[in-house]
Amino acid sequence: MEEDKDPQSPHETFHDTVEGEITDKNEEREPEGLIGTDLKKKKRKALIDLRTRLEDSIINYTLIGEKYKTNERLRELELWGVPLLPSRGHERTDMILKKFLKAKDYNAQNALEMIANTVMWREDFNADKVFDEMFGPDLDNIGYIEGKDKAGHPLCYQLYEAFKDKDMLRNRLGTKESCEQFLRWRIKLMEGCIRKLDFKPDGADSVIQIIDVKNIPRQFLNEIFQGSKKYFSILQENYPGIIYRFVIVNVPMWFFAFYTLNMRLMTRKYKVMYVKPSAVTETLLKFIEPEHLLAQYGGVVRTGGEFSHDDKVLEKKLKGYTTEDIEIPTPEVRMTVYWDITVTGSEVSYKEEFIPEDEGSYNVLVQKGKQFGRMTSNSFHVNEPGKILISLANPTSKNRKVFYRYKLKPFQPMYTLPIKD
Repeated sequence: MEEDKDPQSPHETFHDTVEGEITDKNEEREPEGLIGTDLKKKKRKALIDLRTRLEDSIINYTLIGEKYKTNERLRELELWGVPLLPSRGHERTDMILKKFLKAKDYNAQNALEMIANTVMWREDFNADKVFDEMFGPDLDNIGYIEGKDKAGHPLCYQLYEAFKDKDMLRNRLGTKESCEQFLRWRIKLMEGCIRKLDFKPDGADSVIQIIDVKNIPRQFLNEIFQGSKKYFSILQENYPGIIYRFVIVNVPMWFFAFYTLNMRLMTRKYKVMYVKPSAVTETLLKFIEPEHLLAQYGGVVRTGGEFSHDDKVLEKKLKGYTTEDIEIPTPEVRMTVYWDITVTGSEVSYKEEFIPEDEGSYNVLVQKGKQFGRMTSNSFHVNEPGKILISLANPTSKNRKVFYRYKLKPFQPMYTLPIKD
């Protein structure tokens, strides 16, 4: 998708991001005119050269070292689920080869060596099996692959707030063995990202990683960064072009100061955004639709529930010192209506009630007075025609955005089963 865009400097500054700026200011566009034509010719020539070299090295069993050779399957060799042998004519093979070429400045021999090293690393690391490994519920709860951005990049979350628990931090990073296990867990997450990619010319071929550093203990930052060095090295050497962007959110100023000394070298190959806590929702919503963004960041995605990414999200503006209503019609009985609401910012109060169509019936107060800054969800069983009325009040001068969605499903009552003797 972004194969021919080469960033001059992959880092966006902290100040760019806190203002919500997500434009790739430093992203180099392919030159036009004669220079652009020459560059395209160079890339085409390099791709043809790499195809030839890779074909010969696979057929002649010279791609990888002796201990990795399994002659009966070498011609069936795949990387990230894509055949590597060019003569198999798979349209996705070129997409993979272009990533290695770009990583090696379109030097076909260097790209070939990088492919070989990646194949051997995957064999040594047992990368094809890591996705099926179990690492414990504490890590299962801090890594998610959920949704996609507006350009189709899958979103991968690493939520390190759990590391405010120092016992967990020591358990996961306290020894060499635990660090290796944590590294394998992070690679498992990368392998999960790979499964979300199709590597077609107009499809998804890279991901966005959103890393939340909220409440990470300062005294353990060095251990965390030391553990990240090997991770970033593996990504650069064995997953070229798979990360489209890193977005580090909930970044305090002291963290950014630490980054300037420690992280720039680790992430020099990537575009990185640093977002302070007050700008997280506004920044992420610039390039992620609310139906694809986790609820804690201002979207409406939560684990479980009645909704999917395909359920459309509606938007309403909530100006300062005003009240707005959201109406959900419920014309049919014996239905359950579900709804999600999220608001950018905080301090917005609301009231939810059911208004019957029959003027002789009573209104039903569903919920009232709760203040929320991210997302709230609720449901109501409809026994007579009417509507759900949600009133939102903004007591501040700042304008807010409200995102909401709803659906009605037939009510399934639970019956008591007879007790058998």
